[in-house]
Amino acid sequence: MKIATTTGDFKDYVKRDDVAGAVWLLAKCGFKHIDIALDSVFYEGSPMRSDNWREWVEGIRVAGEEAGVDFVQAHASDGFFDEGPERDYRISMLKREMQICKLLGIPGMVVHAICRPNGTREEFMDANTRFYGQLLPEAEATGVRIYTENTCRQNCPSYFLFEGADFNELRGRLGNHPLFGCCWDVGHGNCHGVDQYKSIMEMGDGLMAVHIHDNVHGFDAHLQPFCGNTNYDAIINGLVDGGFKGYFTLESFSLPVPKSFCNCGRQSFLQKGPDFDRLSMLPLEFKMRSETLMLDIVRYMLKTYNCLEE
Repeated sequence: MKIATTTGDFKDYVKRDDVAGAVWLLAKCGFKHIDIALDSVFYEGSPMRSDNWREWVEGIRVAGEEAGVDFVQAHASDGFFDEGPERDYRISMLKREMQICKLLGIPGMVVHAICRPNGTREEFMDANTRFYGQLLPEAEATGVRIYTENTCRQNCPSYFLFEGADFNELRGRLGNHPLFGCCWDVGHGNCHGVDQYKSIMEMGDGLMAVHIHDNVHGFDAHLQPFCGNTNYDAIINGLVDGGFKGYFTLESFSLPVPKSFCNCGRQSFLQKGPDFDRLSMLPLEFKMRSETLMLDIVRYMLKTYNCLEE
């Protein structure tokens, strides 16, 4: 397996839309394969949502070429449950994001399922059969695969993709379409307390991507591996035994975690003015050293099971 990581880990160290800048930083840390966090640049006024989005994408492509990395995965913005203009717009943006993937040579993109608070399991499955069904024609046109993702009850109890069997049911409702697969998030699996080896094996060739991170005590913290209690032996054995062909993709915050950590935010001390906001975020040099260490740790993990590819 080859190791990839997300541009989202450097989101607090570059300007909000500077994906190219994050690519350069990751390359300097030794990463060769990059997951682009398109969800982090989905905001009002962002270049991705402008009429000049192709020029912005070209800047990312050039940065990757000059930095000597390739783009292997992406994380999309979110869909919308209810029918109407907002849903139509979100669908149009997801289709644009698939076009972005095509321009960058990205084979697949994670798209979260949609859900309604306090909805039923059947309502969830039916709604997502229709939701992903709207996106599959664009997947066919671009050749970009769609990966749905599991979560945990701590994040959303009415998002009913918790185990491998849940994913298999949704995929079956979509006719086991070859461009529709699963991204197994091991941190969400750890929060939920599932048998990760069992779920990975159940998905078979439907498992097309992974998100690797760590957590503890049921909090979806997205910490770097070995900062929590996730059982990586079970996970890597499952990936090896199941013949997983994708990238070992980190969705982890190396230490120090971003100031905007998990949307909770590290509070600033401003009672004495901005000069006393000194420890809200550590310097970039610490982040770079930690990122390199995280890469070394993951290399060790895969070397231990003789499955590391550079």
